[in-house]
Amino acid sequence: MSVFRRLTGRSKKPKEEEKPSVEFRVGTSAPTETSVVTEHIPVPMGTLVASSEDVSFDPETTAAHARRASIKPQSAAEIVPGHVLKRDELGRVHIKIVFYGPSLSGKTTALRWLFANVRSLSKGQIIEIHDELGRTTFFDFVPVTASERIVFDVFTVAGQRRHASQRIKVLRDCDGIIFMADSTPEQMNENLASIQELRIALGTDRMATLPIIVSLNKRDLPNALPIDYMVQMLDLEGHPVFDTIATQGKNLLRMFQRVLRDSLIFKVGI
Repeated sequence: MSVFRRLTGRSKKPKEEEKPSVEFRVGTSAPTETSVVTEHIPVPMGTLVASSEDVSFDPETTAAHARRASIKPQSAAEIVPGHVLKRDELGRVHIKIVFYGPSLSGKTTALRWLFANVRSLSKGQIIEIHDELGRTTFFDFVPVTASERIVFDVFTVAGQRRHASQRIKVLRDCDGIIFMADSTPEQMNENLASIQELRIALGTDRMATLPIIVSLNKRDLPNALPIDYMVQMLDLEGHPVFDTIATQGKNLLRMFQRVLRDSLIFKVGI
């Protein structure tokens, strides 16, 4: 079976039972008095767990960055698959995929693993821009060719707070997103800030219609937060969720195939 057909094949995800929200404060291992505790989600004892009230986030600044990046609500033509397509001089359709998430969550590590190990796809040169610590300062980019007429342009963005303006610019005209969260308790507030930033930058309509795949990374760490807890805190119920270990490549190929398939359906209608 061709790579193109395999990427566009059906993939079913079992529907998970909805669970009530449970809120934890930083530095505690038990719910607050105002929490709903009808169904307990276990959290590792003694860990630092996040509360949405502890997130430092400025919606107005993010909205201003989005306006400068010309991220606008979808037009009527954009909503219809196949009507608004980006083509190059060879007539190939370009589909833009963006890895989004907080700093050091594993975005660049995941892209490097895919670049090195997905041999069934022809790939262009990977372009990396990073600082003295090896962290992405603007974006990593690699064009991935799935067929003679489809090219996926895959980007990762800088996760550090100070690069918000550049990061949001990369979101412009994206056709699919992999949101990569860090499973360590210490980084949960950064996860929350990042997903809130993404929601403000994209706007309600794009957030509701764009294919968004969730990667809960660093699942090999002994203090990794429970998956259900992270999904609830990030308010990402209903999105495809993959538990990943970017350093080992665990579930990266399945995650990547899913975002390519969903973005093809969303943009081209295949």
